[in-house]
Amino acid sequence: MGSHRTPLPGFVMALCLLLLPVAAAASSACEEAGQLLLTMEREQQQLADDRDQLQRYLDGQVPTRQQLVALVGQPLDRTLPALPIKAPARNLEIPECPALKNDLEAMQRQLGKLDQRLLTLRHQFTDRTLAQRRVMLALIELNQTLEPLINDNTMDPAINQGALILQGILTRTWTLIPTLTSKTERQFWQQLDQLWYDHPELPAPTQVTPEYRVLIKARLDLQRQIRTLRGDIWQQRQILRLISDIGGLSEAPALLAHEAKRIGQRALDTLVLIRYDLNAPIRGSGYMPLVQNLLALVLGIAGFVLLVKLAQRTRVWAIGLHEKVISVSGQRRWVRNASRLISGIAPMLPWILLWMILTQLRLQLNTPPTKVLYWLLPFARLYVIYGLLTLMGEWLIGRVAQSAGTYLSGDQAQQNLDHSRRIARWLIIPWFPLLVVWESLGPSLLYYLMQAVVIVCLYLALGRLLALRSKDYLVCLQSILPSRLDPLAERLLGEKGFPVFAPLLLPVALISFLESFVDRILMDFEWYMSFKARWFRLRTRIANEEEDESTQGNEGPTEGDYERWFAQNVPEGTKLPIIDTGLVGAMEKSIQRWHDNKTDENALVVSGEKGSGKSISINKLKSALEKSCEDLSVIDIKVPARTTQPADILALIGKTLDVDLAENGIAELVNSDVNRKPTLVVLDEAQNFFLSQQGGLEGWRQVLSLVNARLDNVFWLLLINNQSWAYLCNVFGRDYQFRNTIKVKRWPQSDIRSLILSRNHLSGYKVRYDEVLLSSRGPEAGNVRNAEQRYFSLLWDACRGNPLVALRLWLTSIKVQGREVLVGLPTPPSAGILDTMGENALFVYAAIATHGTLASHEISSVTCLPDNVVRYALKGGFDAGFLQKAEDGRYRLVPLWYQPVISYLTRKNLLNE
Repeated sequence: MGSHRTPLPGFVMALCLLLLPVAAAASSACEEAGQLLLTMEREQQQLADDRDQLQRYLDGQVPTRQQLVALVGQPLDRTLPALPIKAPARNLEIPECPALKNDLEAMQRQLGKLDQRLLTLRHQFTDRTLAQRRVMLALIELNQTLEPLINDNTMDPAINQGALILQGILTRTWTLIPTLTSKTERQFWQQLDQLWYDHPELPAPTQVTPEYRVLIKARLDLQRQIRTLRGDIWQQRQILRLISDIGGLSEAPALLAHEAKRIGQRALDTLVLIRYDLNAPIRGSGYMPLVQNLLALVLGIAGFVLLVKLAQRTRVWAIGLHEKVISVSGQRRWVRNASRLISGIAPMLPWILLWMILTQLRLQLNTPPTKVLYWLLPFARLYVIYGLLTLMGEWLIGRVAQSAGTYLSGDQAQQNLDHSRRIARWLIIPWFPLLVVWESLGPSLLYYLMQAVVIVCLYLALGRLLALRSKDYLVCLQSILPSRLDPLAERLLGEKGFPVFAPLLLPVALISFLESFVDRILMDFEWYMSFKARWFRLRTRIANEEEDESTQGNEGPTEGDYERWFAQNVPEGTKLPIIDTGLVGAMEKSIQRWHDNKTDENALVVSGEKGSGKSISINKLKSALEKSCEDLSVIDIKVPARTTQPADILALIGKTLDVDLAENGIAELVNSDVNRKPTLVVLDEAQNFFLSQQGGLEGWRQVLSLVNARLDNVFWLLLINNQSWAYLCNVFGRDYQFRNTIKVKRWPQSDIRSLILSRNHLSGYKVRYDEVLLSSRGPEAGNVRNAEQRYFSLLWDACRGNPLVALRLWLTSIKVQGREVLVGLPTPPSAGILDTMGENALFVYAAIATHGTLASHEISSVTCLPDNVVRYALKGGFDAGFLQKAEDGRYRLVPLWYQPVISYLTRKNLLNE
């Protein structure tokens, strides 16, 4: 029977051909989804195994160190970064397979839950404190030590049983660690305490073997780890809360008894180990352990003595370093201040080094051959504590005497040292049990109780220590406290109340000592001295304001016989002492380099304030050049007022250098340079070469042309007012006039002091300081040296390092009484009067400050103000006292008013510097 197959329609065939690629793609996606699902299932199984394993560790199974680190993912013996609270989401691209899509999404959710669960379990380990994590690692090592003793059936059954007992305690301790936090519940705290109280009894073996020593050592180590956990909780939580957890104060005696018992038990266990090591020859184990510890003891004592000697040498080395730093510091004040710290720490340096070395040796000596030295380390620390207590006591007594103004002789200093040593020896008595408790228990109720005992002993010892200089201590406190508290201080520090109240008032004295130390360190800094001077002036402002106002602006109502010693020109035949500010050396260096053909730069500009010492330094420069440049000719020219025409300048220079510059000008100067010997031309008052008006700068251009001429035998030295130089730099550019410039620095306070006192010494008058400078309360009260320091701090702040202003201010602050000079507070004038002047008047004063000196018609041309306005402004300044008119009819600022007026005009942006 035949069969007949009906052919498919054509459109069906076409549809099948179109769906074939889609089916193939779907098959590929499902195959990829299947592989992904298989991978996720394997990962789920691994995560589940890790979860179960971590849970078993938390339930009491003690792993190896490598297993724990592998599961936690981080080492536990160091500070760890915080783990996230939530596990990161899994963002997987799921293939488009409808058949497996639901399974993949469900598997993804299960993996997320496992990630979160694993993270939570890991937090149980990483959230422990560093001390707790180190205990966990130590317990792992102990467990590895006990495992061979448990599994070895050839050993004495007592050894196996003892190892099982210790492993059980270790497992209970391991299980408790994850529950120990700052909010640990009372039951867990009590369980840990019970583990610590219960001393596991080890069955005695039939024969003492090395394995039994391992068990004893393991018991000691296990108790030490439990003690560490307990101490960590005592440090995390407040002591009152811990006492409340144990049942209140009524349970405190029982806790103290338990802790004292633990100290005794630890000592007995240690003695058992020592007896075992000493009996090694009897057991036939050899003499090596005994010999090793005896040798370590001998070498340790000798090494400690040598270490003490070497540490004492560090004090000599520190003092030598201090002297070396002082010798090389020169003018670097910060180096000298740093040396004060070196000298201050030198006495304590040996004891600090000893303490640091002993701390490092603690970990190195905790081995069987050096165990005896490890046990003796607390005694070495007691020796260091004794040395530090002696040193601090000696320093405190000496500082109290110094603050009271008492000079200590050699015998008194030795008496202070002996007294400090006696007090330190008595303090060691309570300090020794404190160290014993710390080494045996760590942080605990008994330790905090011993701390309180030591604090009370320190308080009583301070009272006993200060009683040696009780009168000096009273004077010291009275100099610090307000005067109205003097009667109260006398009553509190009487014979009966001194031991009680003297330590209580010690912080007041210590703050004063610290203030004095900081003052000595910062006294060389100008900003600090300026601040200190202004603060003193604020505190000692004179009550009678009318008297203050009458003295302001007064150039000093002093007798002429004394005042002449503070003028610019002292009496004929007087030789002033040389005050080296470094200016002459800087100028000489530039000139000498040119003279020795080391440079072609033959011009130097020195700019500075009026009265800063530019002109006076010329004579000193001449004397210096006579030695360093013997064949150099020096010509000093004081530029006449307003020599601003080029022809006048050429005539001035030509006359100076003996050459006619009228016809050929600078060319003739260059031609005549060949036959000229090396010459230094000093142009003082160089601000007279210009006027700040249209056409008034031609003279300065002529000077620049002269300076830029190719001359091999002429060196130009220009001395110019700093305000004039600032104006010219703004007009011509600072870098396009002179390459070599020197700006005169402000004189330091020490130089101002030397200037004033040297001239006063020449006058033959005796200096006496006013009560306002002497009557400040404190250990420095009535001290002339400190009054002098205070005065010159005020003077330096007022004159701002300008010696001419300092001389004028000195004259305003003194009163001549016979052959004595009474020195009061320097009273610099106030620029507040300028507030009442108009704007036009300020322009007039700014023009005078810029040019140094100006005539009335020159001021009119410079400021473009009418003559009547200029005359009105000049009259206002003359009446106020800050302008003066010279014999040549030119106006200038009064030296005493120079700083206030310049500062005021600078604030108004009317000056160039």
